[in-house]
Amino acid sequence: MNRGEQPASPRPGRFDEEGDWTARQFFSVEDLRASPEEYAAHHAHQWGCFALHRYRYRDPALGAWVRRLGEILADEAELTRCQEQFLTPQERAEVRSQEAEPF
Repeated sequence: MNRGEQPASPRPGRFDEEGDWTARQFFSVEDLRASPEEYAAHHAHQWGCFALHRYRYRDPALGAWVRRLGEILADEAELTRCQEQFLTPQERAEVRSQEAEPF
């Protein structure tokens, strides 16, 4: 960078911080063995909000997994598709019941 130049800004919608450590605090090794689609099907209702997909990742596999999870959580139709694929009708009813409960 030349004198007087501003550092490059992160891409819009991204945080200019590494997310590897943070993501590993939220996801166990077992969680990461599942596909993002399967994880979302089972756990999306437990997330109030999700922003981990906006960080940079040194580990490309972790970054891809987290970014895909963020895409699914942001798209209700995609989340429903994942739930229909990975959950039994009883599990889907349980998720709907939990979603309806007040915090």
